[in-house]
Amino acid sequence: MEECEALCTRMAIMVNGRFRCLGSVQHLKNRFGDGYTIILRLSGLCREPCPVEEFMSSAFPGIELKEHHQNVLQYQLPSGACPLARLFRVLSEQRERLGIGDYSVSQTTLDQVFVNFAKDQSDEDQLKEVVVNGVESSKDSKRITLFLEDASVEESRL
Repeated sequence: MEECEALCTRMAIMVNGRFRCLGSVQHLKNRFGDGYTIILRLSGLCREPCPVEEFMSSAFPGIELKEHHQNVLQYQLPSGACPLARLFRVLSEQRERLGIGDYSVSQTTLDQVFVNFAKDQSDEDQLKEVVVNGVESSKDSKRITLFLEDASVEESRL
């Protein structure tokens, strides 16, 4: 996926033979991503109950603990849950009190977006439209054209 981010200006993802999204890499991350990944590395081992876990849950409603291995905690924060400025301010203010050695905040990766779509993939053969000699056998012959022209799936512009 790193190659796609570096080389492509637009991408499309298909699931079960149908286009599910089309747009720039940033548009796909914004629209179909899970928000932000926050990784906290604690100075020491966290005892149960972990005060950092309790603090993060109360300070950031909607945050979800994804992994906890020794002194590393990984959280997922939905995009609209809180402004990034508040997230950085709160973490830097509480860093010493909670024993946070360092932390990182990153946007959903393109790999995570792809995996989210891959979860929708089914093994069943869902071929419903057949083209023989340029003639389609389905009423929905303009489905892809409608998808590409639909304003609700249009790219975000900065």
